[in-house]
Amino acid sequence: MKDKPDFSYEDFEREAIKGLYEKKNFMGENGVFTPLIKHFLEKALALELEQHLKHEGGNKRNGLTTKTVKSSTGEFELTTPRDRNN
Repeated sequence: MKDKPDFSYEDFEREAIKGLYEKKNFMGENGVFTPLIKHFLEKALALELEQHLKHEGGNKRNGLTTKTVKSSTGEFELTTPRDRNN
């Protein structure tokens, strides 16, 4: 599985500190911690699918889909992997 090149912990740290100084929200569409949570969830879903496919004969990856995650602190877009059988 390949890491997405668009997430950098160094860039995240720099932007998070800047956002905290600017008193931005923690979560939501433009939240300080949203990029880290998005990266973590996308990575976890990709690993979950990878494990699932090891036990599914004949099933394969079938691209990605975008979903909106809504919470009490706001919403953001999440890219999730798909497989052929689901």
